[in-house]
Amino acid sequence: MDSVLMVSDMVWIQRGVAKEIPDKIKLTQDELKELIEGGGGAGAESTDNESDGEIEVEEEVEMKQVKQEKKVKQEKIEVKEVEMREEEEDDNDFEKKYLKGYDLDEDGEEAHGDNGMRGIAMYTNNKDDPYVTNNVDSDEEEEKDEIIVRKDDNMVAVAKIDKGDFTLECYVYNEADSDWYCHHDYILDAPPLCLEPIQHDPGNEETGKGNLVAVGTMNSEIHIWDLDIMNTVTPFITLGAPAKKTKSKRKKRDGSGQGHSDAVISLAWNRITSHVLASGGADKTVVLWDLDEAKPAQIIGDRGGEVQSIRWHPNESTFLLLGTMKGHVQVVDCRDILGQASAAWKFDGQIEKVLWNHFNPFTAFVTSDDGRLRYLDMRKPGQCIWEGIAHDGPIGGITLSALTRGLLVTVGEDEMMNIWKVSDTSSSIDKVHSEKLTIGELHCAQFNPDVGAVLSVGGTAADLIRVIDLTKYESVVTAFRN
Repeated sequence: MDSVLMVSDMVWIQRGVAKEIPDKIKLTQDELKELIEGGGGAGAESTDNESDGEIEVEEEVEMKQVKQEKKVKQEKIEVKEVEMREEEEDDNDFEKKYLKGYDLDEDGEEAHGDNGMRGIAMYTNNKDDPYVTNNVDSDEEEEKDEIIVRKDDNMVAVAKIDKGDFTLECYVYNEADSDWYCHHDYILDAPPLCLEPIQHDPGNEETGKGNLVAVGTMNSEIHIWDLDIMNTVTPFITLGAPAKKTKSKRKKRDGSGQGHSDAVISLAWNRITSHVLASGGADKTVVLWDLDEAKPAQIIGDRGGEVQSIRWHPNESTFLLLGTMKGHVQVVDCRDILGQASAAWKFDGQIEKVLWNHFNPFTAFVTSDDGRLRYLDMRKPGQCIWEGIAHDGPIGGITLSALTRGLLVTVGEDEMMNIWKVSDTSSSIDKVHSEKLTIGELHCAQFNPDVGAVLSVGGTAADLIRVIDLTKYESVVTAFRN
């Protein structure tokens, strides 16, 4: 990874999901020192725990959760104490508050002494001056303005690999102002391979909703970060235990020691059953995680190949679409404890991406490393509705507009972005526009969930990310005018 520069994945967060003013953790001197010296990131605690094989996986997860919650609660307490001190104006404290700096004699008259200006004190900070009662901390106000996330802002989480440095970066995009900037980031301890937004927060007792992102990594763990908390150096939750920590292959009775034994290469959050996250691994298995319990709920056994891509059905909570590096495409009903596929296909080459057509949820798009784009109907296992060569080489990204019916975009390692129009009958597809982008090989693409024609693309060169408004292309506007 020392020579790799790329955006491996990116996901959009819907408007209104992110907290308007994120919580900001103040790092201690020890934590700052640890971070600077390279001991920070999600693996800081893991390194310490490797020498103690007696610490259980769930205990480590709980410790991280408790630590995170304590930091957020402490900061809220500190803010509350400051507010209470500023609002406290008890009459009994009048002299202490307003006559500080004056020396009164027994008659209550000022004793000026030799210095006639003794009562006029000089303060380096207005907050320390008792005579400034309407003090506003300009630094705090300016900082608040810089980190605020407006209701019409989208957040975009980006997984970046930069020659041995691994980060999860959070950008903000505003359609009206065309704003695009990095809001905050997190340091990762392993190469990020895939991302998935999660709007279920097991720590939120009021609404249960949150602004989380799951990161699949090379070391078999899934790190879940809370995007509404800035400056944190540890993930909110860690799912799975790396093999190097496990002294015995014997599975624990409660299942909490189970998980992937190799890299996590695909993720999918169940929007209908919101406490369930699915992950596909290089170990050829699919794991269904219970986010409330932070442990596996079900293991779906060997899929015949590394599970490169998985997607939950948009309307059915139990159906999972997956594609493997051995060319398998399967639809699995997770209620089947044996994990048998209810529909299956086998193609040459490896499957890169699978994607449900949410405008016609009986159908799905499939891309592969030979540049082929295929369209499948779940009611016709083993058959293709249509297929064709879409790129010269692997198709690393495919995305379907959330709002514009039939607007499909594919990107590939040939550095090309191709725009397609899928017919209403789904019997054909037409290329509307093709363009070579200037950010190297393209590995991911995703449409904005709130804007029909805006998408982002991740590459391997230059600025790595491109946000594209397809309404700027006349051919696209013409094709989708009616």
